[in-house]
Amino acid sequence: MSKYALIWAIAIVSAQVSFTGNTETRIGESSNGFYYNETLINTNLQYDAFTNWIQLEYSDPPELGRRINGVRKLRLEYENGPVTLKLGDLYEIWGRGLVLNSVDDQPIDRDTGIRGLSARYTTESFTGQFITGRADISQSTIYALDYNTRTHNYHLTYNLYGLAMNKLLGNHELGASFLQSLEQHPVNTFPVDTLEVKNQLTSINYGVTQPSFDFYAEYIMNQSFTFTENRWERHKDGRGLYSNLNLYLKLFSLNLEYINYHFGDFDPFSRWNMVDNYGYYQPYQNPPIAMHIHENVLMNRISHQTDFNNEVGFKAEFMGSLAENIEFLAIFSQSNRTHTWLMNEDYSWRQQEELSFFPSFDPAAMPFKDFYGELTFNLLQNNLYLKFGYADSKDITDLLQNTLTDTSQTLTYSIASAKTFPLNISYTLGNGWSVDAKLELQWLQKGYWWFEKRNNVIVADSLMSIFLDDEGKRVDHEKNSFISLSIAKSPKWSVTFTTDQASIKEAFGDKESIVNPLEKLLGVDQEKNWVNVEFVYHLTSSMRLSLMYGSLKGGLLCTNGVCRIIEPFDDGFKLGLTTVF
Repeated sequence: MSKYALIWAIAIVSAQVSFTGNTETRIGESSNGFYYNETLINTNLQYDAFTNWIQLEYSDPPELGRRINGVRKLRLEYENGPVTLKLGDLYEIWGRGLVLNSVDDQPIDRDTGIRGLSARYTTESFTGQFITGRADISQSTIYALDYNTRTHNYHLTYNLYGLAMNKLLGNHELGASFLQSLEQHPVNTFPVDTLEVKNQLTSINYGVTQPSFDFYAEYIMNQSFTFTENRWERHKDGRGLYSNLNLYLKLFSLNLEYINYHFGDFDPFSRWNMVDNYGYYQPYQNPPIAMHIHENVLMNRISHQTDFNNEVGFKAEFMGSLAENIEFLAIFSQSNRTHTWLMNEDYSWRQQEELSFFPSFDPAAMPFKDFYGELTFNLLQNNLYLKFGYADSKDITDLLQNTLTDTSQTLTYSIASAKTFPLNISYTLGNGWSVDAKLELQWLQKGYWWFEKRNNVIVADSLMSIFLDDEGKRVDHEKNSFISLSIAKSPKWSVTFTTDQASIKEAFGDKESIVNPLEKLLGVDQEKNWVNVEFVYHLTSSMRLSLMYGSLKGGLLCTNGVCRIIEPFDDGFKLGLTTVF
């Protein structure tokens, strides 16, 4: 009798328990010393109203970040009707992320998660959430010791709590949120000291949905305090605004986004100094950006890095159908700082003109603008997919000098501008066979622009390029190309060949590529050429194996306006194994 009871109990429990997960192993080694070996294991156990998530990491070393051998993340959830409780590692977004948007973006090793408690109450018309916990956030900065491109060198700790509420009133939505954090902020490298900073973020939001349009706006206020002489003293007030309007026309749609972030005013030389600047934009906020996230490789490498402390801008996106099988997309983005900056005689900076509401093309405000357009065709009964586009961007990344007298003006800034032409062709052959080709061409200008005017006469207005030819002479632009060719037999395997080439080299800090045997075999052994081939094979429906050999250029990798430098990977292999269970 006990035997059958045990079998019966096991059957009941088994019916109530669900266990899923996945593993990902990545190994890489290159001739230029880039080596990593890491495994991530995610497990999800669900029993009745409880869900348990555990993430294990074994990395020695990881591709990016610090070594971890053991539990990386864990969370226990309980859901019963309108109540949801979470204990452990939390990743939450309130509104559009102006107050809170904690993320785990592993490609750039950016983790702003909170380890703590979340209590959420949800009905058809109301949502309320309380959260409390601790966030340990690491970042990379040249303003702290031991900077390198693979491991973060600056660490911040936040103890925080907050409350967010949203109420639906028909087609309208009203919301408010409050979040306070106590930050242990390291300052002064020699000696190392810690400053206590209190940040209070308060926001209100409004949204409305109609058949022909929807609108959303969120406003945030920031107050920061420092603890000195046994009391809290006001440090800085800041604000931010985000709005989004979507218009739905018969065959077309229009999306308008506007940002105005003014958490702090930092001069051009110190605006990226997160060590000495505190009490302003917080890394757990991660608000929206007013620009297009480019899918193509070459445009992503020169992505604009958003200054969340001080930036005003907009994005206009127009899309629709020209015919049954033809679609178009046109996007224009523009942003800059909220002030122009002028240099004093002692080389210090002061604000010159306020540009608080609308972006400008004045170089002294460090503007950014970007246009992207594309056409997409689905032909031959949707067997042929064709997309080609055009991108034109200009970004003033740094202001180096802006002096003004009664008779003269001298203006110097660094600039990156590019014209890019992406093309993508995919053709389905039948019986699971398909081919895909991607081609990107880019003409890139980078350097320092020098403008000088004396007695109302322009005496200098030109670019000093950072690109050098083989003889060491400066040239106006660099021509870049990216080609990817793939053939696949669904659902089993695919082979992709990629070549990434630059015509010339930069004057500063550009590393030459190590010629690999694959490049020699193909006869493309130029100094600035990266060639690789990748084979992907699905061992089963839940197991995927990938093997890449060759070289990768590296460079800037950006996500939502946050960028990180990725080192080149020369003459090496990458192995990946993914399993779902």
